[in-house]
Amino acid sequence: MPTTEGKMASSQRLQNLAVLMAFKVIAMVVTVAAAGPTTEVKVFGMQLDIWAPPLPDVVVTYNLSLNIPQDEPSDFKEVSVCYRARPSTLTSYETHISFARSNQLNDVLHLYRRGERHGFYFNGVRQFGFPNLTSPINLHQWTHYCHIFNDGIYVAFIDGIEKARGVIATKETSLNLRGMLTLGQEQDSLAGNYDVDQAFRGHIAQVNIWRRILSPDEVRHQASCMEFAPGDIFSSDRDEVDVAGVTVEKIDINDLCQTTREFVIFPEAQYMAPSQRACHRVGYKVYSPDTREENSALHLQSLEFAEECLSNYHLWIGVTDEEKEGVWRKFSNNKVVGETVFELFEPNGAEGENCILMFLPNGLWVDTSCSIEWPACVPCEVDRSSPLRLRGFCFKNEAETFYEVLGYKGEKPYMHGYFGFMIFRNDSGVWEMYDTTTNEIVAYLKVPSKSSYPIGVHTWTLQRSMCEYLVGSKIQLSLSICNSSEFTCANGDCIPREKRCNTQNDCDDFTDEDNCEMIILPRGYRSNRPPESQMPGTPMHVGAVVRILRFVEVNDVSGVVDMEILVELKWQDPRVTYLNLGDTLEWNRLSEGESSLIWTPKFKFPNIQNGNVKLLDEELFLKKIGIPQSPDFNDVRMETVYAGNAAYVIQQQHYSGSFACFFDVFFYPFDTQTCFISIQLAAIRKEVVSFSQEETEVEYLEKKVLPSFVVTKYKAEITDGGNNETRYSVLKVEFMLTRRWTVIVLGVFVPTSMLLIIGYTTLFVNLSLLDVRLAVSLTTLLVLYTLFSSTSDSLPVTAYVKMIDVWFFYCIFLLFFIIVTHVVSEHLQNRRRVLNVHPVFQTDLQKKNGTPVSISSTAINNTRNPERLLVVVRFYIIPVTVIIFNLIYWIVLLGRFSIFNQ
Repeated sequence: MPTTEGKMASSQRLQNLAVLMAFKVIAMVVTVAAAGPTTEVKVFGMQLDIWAPPLPDVVVTYNLSLNIPQDEPSDFKEVSVCYRARPSTLTSYETHISFARSNQLNDVLHLYRRGERHGFYFNGVRQFGFPNLTSPINLHQWTHYCHIFNDGIYVAFIDGIEKARGVIATKETSLNLRGMLTLGQEQDSLAGNYDVDQAFRGHIAQVNIWRRILSPDEVRHQASCMEFAPGDIFSSDRDEVDVAGVTVEKIDINDLCQTTREFVIFPEAQYMAPSQRACHRVGYKVYSPDTREENSALHLQSLEFAEECLSNYHLWIGVTDEEKEGVWRKFSNNKVVGETVFELFEPNGAEGENCILMFLPNGLWVDTSCSIEWPACVPCEVDRSSPLRLRGFCFKNEAETFYEVLGYKGEKPYMHGYFGFMIFRNDSGVWEMYDTTTNEIVAYLKVPSKSSYPIGVHTWTLQRSMCEYLVGSKIQLSLSICNSSEFTCANGDCIPREKRCNTQNDCDDFTDEDNCEMIILPRGYRSNRPPESQMPGTPMHVGAVVRILRFVEVNDVSGVVDMEILVELKWQDPRVTYLNLGDTLEWNRLSEGESSLIWTPKFKFPNIQNGNVKLLDEELFLKKIGIPQSPDFNDVRMETVYAGNAAYVIQQQHYSGSFACFFDVFFYPFDTQTCFISIQLAAIRKEVVSFSQEETEVEYLEKKVLPSFVVTKYKAEITDGGNNETRYSVLKVEFMLTRRWTVIVLGVFVPTSMLLIIGYTTLFVNLSLLDVRLAVSLTTLLVLYTLFSSTSDSLPVTAYVKMIDVWFFYCIFLLFFIIVTHVVSEHLQNRRRVLNVHPVFQTDLQKKNGTPVSISSTAINNTRNPERLLVVVRFYIIPVTVIIFNLIYWIVLLGRFSIFNQ
């Protein structure tokens, strides 16, 4: 268990360093003595000093004409070219092999690579038919290439795997190989005019050319570092080539297929968790030696940073037995460590100590708790599968952004750019960006502390012009391992791009929610001009959804409908670029500042009553409908970018207003009213911007049953308005209101019918009770008129007679007729009484015959007249009138009602 008291003095550390160096030398001698005879191959090293600028004339050349007798044909239909390459630094046009026959025929065969893409010239013609011929860059690693040409058919193998096959786009399908072969440069003339940007920097070995086709098994055999017969036309291991500025060494063929484990030490004492993050941010994991030799090399390297690592237990080792006690596995790949080198009596922490520290004096291991607050340096195992990426410049090739942590300069690890840029800390503690191709300082960065690195997002100061920036410009650059699907936090951590600006803090430093602007406007954008239609000659279409939120009041007397509506317009603006769009509108709400920057349609309501409309709320959203653009590898934080046609702009406006409506109450209370809302695009001719009929709809979100009406139908249609000179697009939203007649029937028709029945029953009252009959009839008539007046007050004033008026007129007329009947019957009754009062005289005939005179006949007739009148009215006139009227009235009324409700 490490303790602070266990720290060593500086003098003791130096003694230990000397002892360990002696052991290292002895181990190397033993290793060399134990080695036996090997099969060796030539390895050509070209411009291996990555700090030096590239040179144009570092090449390997050979005249292939020497290997082709003059009396033999030099045109070959079948040619196989295989070799190995291990680049150390890239150039913009990395040439592997070039073959020329003359100054004019200088691209007979040219095999090259640009970043991850491979290409070739065949008989002077560049071949574009193989765009998928790619491979990882793999700096400092051997890659085996084989190019097979078979009478116009091309097959490419990389590391023994077929990567491309197709037809060569040339008329001449044979290769004439009587000429000059050059390795590491492209010949612009025969064996000359080399270009520094086309140089190869690294190692090339096992270059072989055959006048036949190699089988796939032969290619795989070669790629596996097995011995094979050299090329019958050329072999770099057999033929004596000419070299210029090239180193030549011989190595065992098996070394070409062995991967070497590398590490870099970060000399900042940190706890275990921060140490792991430090490795992770450069694409590495904590290093774990697999053998005693690897552990000794790590220990020897760590002694250079003994002062910075602070303690006796100075270095974290990347192994743990947390999964199973006593089984130590690597952080890098979870494999069991090949050989552990624990100190005496270690490990002794059981399940409480699952991590390892290195003991400074002897390099042996001790176990400790992974959560212990113990600062130590950390070695990180090199893994070039996830290179660092420098973003913010204007590189044309993504590989130009790639960096690796390679060695030490200024007592700190430095970053090596694949194309020659270096990032290192100078003696004054300032981080510099250095271009080895021009020997210039590009930019510098002042960090807040000695332990800070330029990993993450920082503001650099340019020392030379770069892209569109002048000297002295402040430019934001990011250096991280984040790939094209990830967002770079300011501290260098990576999160999925989908989590950018999602209202949650996913970065540890919360920078994923900073600067969440969603729109980028092009230069010259004018917010007062609508976007142009994507179809020339047609207007730009605006989709519309009108949501009726609620009816506040339906006033048929005033002819006004008070309501709240939500008007949602949508359109596309191809001029705008959008950033980081989410899947929901809530994520894509534009701020007031952003909303004011882009064009939005203005509209008005032509049928507003007295201008009574109020905008309650307004919001602008973006609705994603397309996929993002291909990532821009120069984007500092790798924002998710969408083109203007990949999203709709959604404008939602909440209004409260009083809309005029003409109420036709002729069929009241069985009337159905059609009202509408007019929305007119203001100040924009319909030839420029128009509502889209296909994308227009209306929605009703409230209960359809209102206090006095039921909303039965609603629809939207596109019309136009304006005058003959200027026409505007108008959206007309119609809705039908059917009156709820149940209460009205119970409050009007039932009482009036009951009043009619009461009036009708007076016809059955005794003739002698005139006062009763008239009192009841007149009272009924007065009540009916009062009901008529109150009902009329609740209806609009109209110049036409309404069906409800006809009903009341009918009721009043019947009651009036009944009253008149009572009066007439009383009149007839009074006549009978007058006849009974006057004396009766006999006629001469009656006197002569002695017949007594009687008034019985006359009296009877006079008595039956009032009764007969009431009978006729009671049983014939009133029933027939009621039946005929109601039959006609209800057929007309209900027939009209049913038509409107279909």
